[in-house]
Amino acid sequence: MAQGGNKNSGRRAVIDMRADKNEIIKDIVLNRRTLAEIARRLGVDYTTVARYRDDKITEEMRRSILAESRVATIETNTEVINQDRMDIAMTYESLAMRVERLITKAEQSEDDSFALAAMEGLRKVLRDIATMQGKLATNLTVNVSLAESKEWVVLRTILQEVCAEVPAAREPLLRRMRHHVLSVTKEDTVL
Repeated sequence: MAQGGNKNSGRRAVIDMRADKNEIIKDIVLNRRTLAEIARRLGVDYTTVARYRDDKITEEMRRSILAESRVATIETNTEVINQDRMDIAMTYESLAMRVERLITKAEQSEDDSFALAAMEGLRKVLRDIATMQGKLATNLTVNVSLAESKEWVVLRTILQEVCAEVPAAREPLLRRMRHHVLSVTKEDTVL
């Protein structure tokens, strides 16, 4: 027997029943595909996906996915930079070894002027290696803002509930948060 009017009494959302639910949610949040493309892929109407986005994807989920995506992008870029560092270091190292071999050949053939010129070249290569290693040795840091943190979303919700329960606590809380320069605003509403 149907329980009309009761929340959560109907069938589960089509997206919730799919094995690739998390990827679909990421597609929606990150706008990797349009809602129409997602609906076509799932065999449902566009409004079904829009309703799922509006009703099921919480602000906490959205912020968590956005933060994970940003961190993943930064980690990928860091990996590319580190690989480039290694490539540059290996190139300079092979260049230094070639110059050393030239010096050894010049010394064996007793060509002092060529050996001296090769040593000058080696000195420049080593200086360039040191300069490049110094420039590339900077540490990369990842910053995730507090507003994107799912913990902050939960804490803000708790603070909103407490302020609704105890209205007298709202003004002192806001005053202290402003003093510490903390934002307590949602998109259009204030705590």
